[in-house]
Amino acid sequence: MAYIIENINILKKQALKKTSMLVDQNRIDALKETFWKGIMRMDGSPYIMTPTPIVYDNHVKELLDPKQQRDYIQENLIKKGCTMFVTACNVKKERELLGELNKTKNRLLNCAVDYVICIKIPLKILTTSLIRTCKKEKIPAIIIEINNSNDLYKVPWGWIKEAIFPFNCPLIPEFLMSDEEERKKAQIAWAAIMRDTNIPSVKKELAECDIIPYEALIKMGIYPFKGNIYQSGEVTYNLYEKSRTIINIDEKELFHYHYNRILVTYHKGKCIRAGEKVFYHPGFGEQMEIKVPSFFSAGGV
Repeated sequence: MAYIIENINILKKQALKKTSMLVDQNRIDALKETFWKGIMRMDGSPYIMTPTPIVYDNHVKELLDPKQQRDYIQENLIKKGCTMFVTACNVKKERELLGELNKTKNRLLNCAVDYVICIKIPLKILTTSLIRTCKKEKIPAIIIEINNSNDLYKVPWGWIKEAIFPFNCPLIPEFLMSDEEERKKAQIAWAAIMRDTNIPSVKKELAECDIIPYEALIKMGIYPFKGNIYQSGEVTYNLYEKSRTIINIDEKELFHYHYNRILVTYHKGKCIRAGEKVFYHPGFGEQMEIKVPSFFSAGGV
């Protein structure tokens, strides 16, 4: 049944816009100021609607016990208004890639929220053949473990760039060195190499159990299709009581410190949280298939 949410205040990137929303068959059919009469409607003016955050999380796939996985998702994702996460399966050798990928997929079959699966590899196994496998499997990002800044200069980046095209899955660094000076040196080297080669990439690391920046979401091909409220998009959002303080809080703070203020969370047209009550639907989560990473961005950082 179609219905209208009138005068809803949509908050995106700390900008508030009042609009009305026509919902039909669990999709946002239209967003505009006013609609015709004759359709069931609700007053959205007392509320603020936000997109649900997308988080980098590698814990869910490690929880093999269904109850432990359920409890973790409820407490650390759904109760924080999160309906999607990005995870990375660890690949130590190129020949293990497909096996690790299938293992991760199987572990997430009963997941209640959506997810994207990337891979994490040591820099030394970044090869053109691995890139070609990633393209075939439509892996949306490759997280690269870097132990030493000098190792970055040993990679044939020109060949890597040719192998990535045209799927353009971004390379994302993870700096493992504990020495701060060496870490900074590696960060500078990474940024310079990615800039000079124009390889699709992300400059900064993804923080575990934290919101993924828009730059990374765009380059992975996740945004604007997820983590966004838009015409023809799915009915996925968080609802807060309208308050000036909410408008002035950035998305990371909302996720970490103000999730208790969420009134309702909708995920693909289903209410999965109302107040403190969670409605858990095993298997309702889906793996997002990324068709074209970096589609909305122009190459490297």
